[in-house]
Amino acid sequence: MRKLFIFIICAIIYGSLFPFTFVSGDGVWERWNILYNSFSPFTSLGDILGNIVLFIPFGFFGVKSLRISGAGRKIYFRILIYGFFLALIIQLIQVYIPSRSPAIADVYWNMAGIILGLGFARFLKEYFPKFSLTDAAGIPVILSFIWLLSLFFPFVPTIDFQEIKNGLKPLILDPSFQGNIFLIGLTGWLLFAHFTRDIFQRNSLHRFRLPIFALLSLPMRLLILGNNIDLSDAMAVFGAMIIWPMVARSRLNREKFFAILMMITIFLNGVWSPHFIWHNLNFSWVPFSGFLEGSIFLNAKALFLKAFLYGSLVYLLKSGWPHIRLRVFMAFSFILMIEILQIFMAARTAEITDPLIILFISYIITRKKTAPTTPKQDVPKKPVQRKEPSYILLKRKLGLLLGSIALITIALSILIKLPGVPYNVSELFRLDGMFIAILPFAVFIIWFGMSIPLISKRMLTIPDYHFIRFPIWVMGSGLVSYLLLKISVTSETLADVTGSNNILWFVKNHEIWGKPGLFLTGIIPDPEVWNSLENLVRFLALFSPVTFTLCLFYFIGDLVKKYEITGIWSQLRLYAISLPIYFLYILPWLFLCKIIAFDYSSTDNLNELIARDSFYGLGGGMYLYLLVILLSLNSVWVSQSKRHGIFKITGTFISGIITWYLLNLGLEANVEKYGLTFSGVDFLLGPDRKIKLDETILFMRWFILYTSAIAILAWGMKFNILSLLPTRETVTAQAENG
Repeated sequence: MRKLFIFIICAIIYGSLFPFTFVSGDGVWERWNILYNSFSPFTSLGDILGNIVLFIPFGFFGVKSLRISGAGRKIYFRILIYGFFLALIIQLIQVYIPSRSPAIADVYWNMAGIILGLGFARFLKEYFPKFSLTDAAGIPVILSFIWLLSLFFPFVPTIDFQEIKNGLKPLILDPSFQGNIFLIGLTGWLLFAHFTRDIFQRNSLHRFRLPIFALLSLPMRLLILGNNIDLSDAMAVFGAMIIWPMVARSRLNREKFFAILMMITIFLNGVWSPHFIWHNLNFSWVPFSGFLEGSIFLNAKALFLKAFLYGSLVYLLKSGWPHIRLRVFMAFSFILMIEILQIFMAARTAEITDPLIILFISYIITRKKTAPTTPKQDVPKKPVQRKEPSYILLKRKLGLLLGSIALITIALSILIKLPGVPYNVSELFRLDGMFIAILPFAVFIIWFGMSIPLISKRMLTIPDYHFIRFPIWVMGSGLVSYLLLKISVTSETLADVTGSNNILWFVKNHEIWGKPGLFLTGIIPDPEVWNSLENLVRFLALFSPVTFTLCLFYFIGDLVKKYEITGIWSQLRLYAISLPIYFLYILPWLFLCKIIAFDYSSTDNLNELIARDSFYGLGGGMYLYLLVILLSLNSVWVSQSKRHGIFKITGTFISGIITWYLLNLGLEANVEKYGLTFSGVDFLLGPDRKIKLDETILFMRWFILYTSAIAILAWGMKFNILSLLPTRETVTAQAENG
């Protein structure tokens, strides 16, 4: 429950601060005045309902997650205090987001939502003490309840006769049949009957539960504000009442039958569009962007409906088939395929939200609740676990490594073909992005992470002359990276990074190296040799600072493991002592890299995009170096820390937001080139210089890029290249076992 509670907090923050477009200036003071005068609790009905519903999960999951560490009223008091400060801080931050409307009244209704969540948790504890969200028996009940929520949202009754007449108009005045709506209603009521079959098992209402609930839902929906019924809804109810008795008496495997029916329903609903387009294709990588914009009423109903559809699909797959992880992956791929098809549909919005929803629902439903163990009188001795042979471990590691490279290659092959991808990414690889050209780039990505523990282990085993060996190892790692990129990406891409070749011209015409330089040009007159060496040096100067910082943080982490230092303060003291010393080792090299890569750069991408005078009068390069340090620290922490994954995800989420601001501070806000004006962030993340994307989309693109880099770097650091090489013992053991 604690993981779900942390996820709920992150979801509240995400939904409340979307679209993350922060501003400052004179207009902020006016928004502060609006906030100070917003104590009246009465706002729009949609705003009130939205604020209440948003914080109900906070109260419900909060009290369940804190029951381990507290008891009685103290838990409720702590949840109320935490919720109050979270709601208040969100309103204070919203002052700096122009698209949001901060109001103290929202805090009132957020607290009301928390109280409702606490009350619901208390109700379940008193009257249904055995009920559990993770229990297999409780999931069908929850899914049935969500189905009813999708029908009766926003739960506000009305006795206005005109509202009731408006709700009947689609059925009486303009009856039209919509196949996707009919199929959703039919499948929903059939599953409602299937999921509730055990609730009324010993009750006289068992045989009549579907007719009672389904028929009553039609007039009851008319009494809910903003709801209506049409011909498709009515036909779905009567169709379910006819089909269910036949399904109940048949010998079908109901889980498999309903799983297939649900997949058909989801597919037809997703692709139900009469108009197809073949231009201006778009795919939104911003999670929940559609839900956080437009009508809160329609968006909430759609969210409840998708929670029911996807939750039912995952539960049925879990019940009907073994190997649930494989089935979840198939369900994720199925939903992602539908979203990709929606790119070509005018009435649909293709986005990443639905695949993420099914992953989250799968995590909740497929969790296994471990039963408490009872102590035994005679505890047998634990059998000695047989250690797996070293050659089997070697094969497993090599399999993971090769599988990772193949997965990255496939993902990149798909990515460069998607619409809206930056042109410098779609044109990145040789051979028009063929598989054989992307493969070395995937090896480069994994190698970039693998080289970090390799260098760290060398520093541990060879403790002398680190100020010489450390840079040499880093340069060697960079040389391998350069060779992999050389055979993977186009020469134009490398030229955009390293710049044009001019060192030979300066040595000959300006004698910047004096007589020794002229002597070298006489010994090596071939310009191609000079150009190749210059490209390599400029590449190393640009990428080595990242490797330096990654190795530095990773090496300190290895020192903590080597000397078995426990306690946060002891570890911080080691960091405080070791970091300055090793930073002094690499400081001259970092300074040299800065001179080569920035001060004497020969590419417009560096000269024009990096801010000259940024915030607080600092140059943009300072903020970019801070970004590199934070990225390095984050990736090493994810790789080495033994903290739970939810803390790593939360830390990465926070650092992703911080690095977004560092990126904006480090790059120019306005670059004028080729008769166009664009920002440095537009150039890096946008499809091209002419098309400017919304800042929210740019932020999400950066966030996806940043988190992907963290994940791949941390995963690459899990592989120790020395352990992947066969030893004499490994070869001998494999030979003995045939």
